[in-house]
Amino acid sequence: MMDPMAASYVNFGSTNRFYPGESIHREKKAWGEEQWIVNKEYCGKKLILRKNMRCSMHTHAKKDEVFYLQSGKVLLEIGGETHTMKKGDFVHVQTGLPHRFTGLEDSEIIEFSTTHDESDSERTEYSGHVEQDRYDRQSALIGAFAKTSVLVVGDVMVDTYLFGSVDRVSPEAPIPVVRYRTERSVPGGAANAAMNAASLGAKATVIGVTGSDAGAGELERLLKRGNVTPVLIKDTSRSTTRKNRILSESGQQIVRLDYEQTEQVSAAVSKKLLAQVQKLLPKHSALLLSDYAKGVFSPAVLQKCIAMAKKKGIPVIVDPKPADSSGIKALRGATVITPNRKEGQILAQTATKDADVIGSALARGIQGNVLLTLGAEGMLLIEKNRKKTAFAAVTREVADVSGAGDTVSTVLALVLGAGGSLKDGADIANRAAGIVVAKQGTASASRDELLRAL
Repeated sequence: MMDPMAASYVNFGSTNRFYPGESIHREKKAWGEEQWIVNKEYCGKKLILRKNMRCSMHTHAKKDEVFYLQSGKVLLEIGGETHTMKKGDFVHVQTGLPHRFTGLEDSEIIEFSTTHDESDSERTEYSGHVEQDRYDRQSALIGAFAKTSVLVVGDVMVDTYLFGSVDRVSPEAPIPVVRYRTERSVPGGAANAAMNAASLGAKATVIGVTGSDAGAGELERLLKRGNVTPVLIKDTSRSTTRKNRILSESGQQIVRLDYEQTEQVSAAVSKKLLAQVQKLLPKHSALLLSDYAKGVFSPAVLQKCIAMAKKKGIPVIVDPKPADSSGIKALRGATVITPNRKEGQILAQTATKDADVIGSALARGIQGNVLLTLGAEGMLLIEKNRKKTAFAAVTREVADVSGAGDTVSTVLALVLGAGGSLKDGADIANRAAGIVVAKQGTASASRDELLRAL
């Protein structure tokens, strides 16, 4: 009796395997990765297709293929038609049909085919990014972060997260009782901006004001551990700013307790801070002024920092926290400012929520460039010449918006410090913000995460 498997494409007893069945051969591709289990009678692969990447348009002279979409979403171009495939969809690609996949999301495709022979493929287009020129330019800028250094000046703080279980309501008041489990602390405010720069491979120095207390020592240790150089000016009349967030074990924030003083630092402390800026600025590619309204920046200090950077031809990025519209004059001369909508309304002295109106008023007021951050609506770049470019928000599940503004201003500073354009800086910063808001608490994006987001 004839073996029923003898006429099958699958031959379990093949002695002509290219790779042992118990192992997986990995082939890196411009669009992601192929994972093979293959022999001469049969080929099975998992295709890891990254978002915005595509394989080449190609045909096979002999191979017959079936593709099953295990996860994600892809655009299939086949025989002159286009189809959007979702999880669970499959397609049979017959011999001679030109076809190509483009990742609309990060996707996994299972491929079953009749042969494996590289010479069987005829390619009419190479694999790569759907916007190859932009991808090449922006990935080169991210690669250049390693040779870029940013000096961050502003309000530094410690962000502490205390986690506990919530099992009951207090008998003393209608509030949850949190049983403490664990805690972690990270640098916050301007210190978080510096941590963002370091996590992206750049050299980062942060200048700020702390108290002469345990918080100052903790912040210094955390910064050094994150490869940031801290220059902390200790003021014995103040305490180090700390934000304590109490959360349930599921990550739900219950309450925040702030330890802070927001009065303007003394003239003597401002003088020490400016002296450090003057000393360290020539060693850096960009200056980031991170204002959290905790007393470091007066209009005069802002203007002096901007003037120093402008004199040396160093781009200066300001993330402002205005008290009123008078602060707009102090921002003149900055390369770009990065307010959110509310901050923009205060600076422009307007009640409108129209981003075009706010951004245009700010660009006129500072006589420079504005990157207005708009949360779920993305960002709007208004250049000094009044050219406007809108960036849609990167679609992600939002876990926590803490620190997203720091990420935007930091990435913009790094791109400008690396010699990139405002438009590329805004685009990359927008993608970085999408990464950070998907993480719990004050967080940073890594270089690999940012490259994948391009």
